[in-house]
Amino acid sequence: LIPLTVATGLKNTSKFLMVAALAAIGMNTSFDELKKSGINPMIHGCIISLLVAIVALAVEYFMGLV
Repeated sequence: LIPLTVATGLKNTSKFLMVAALAAIGMNTSFDELKKSGINPMIHGCIISLLVAIVALAVEYFMGLV
């Protein structure tokens, strides 16, 4: 439905915007605030990241992509 050149442009734009968003988040991160919040939020974030990766791999597996 979408021409290849448009799809490629959208893909590249998407990657750039994702990197820009993550960089903006990183620049606003206060390490002193992270220390104050303790280890629990970090553990929670790691668990959520692992679950997202597991679900993504499971979806790819059941779709026959892996």
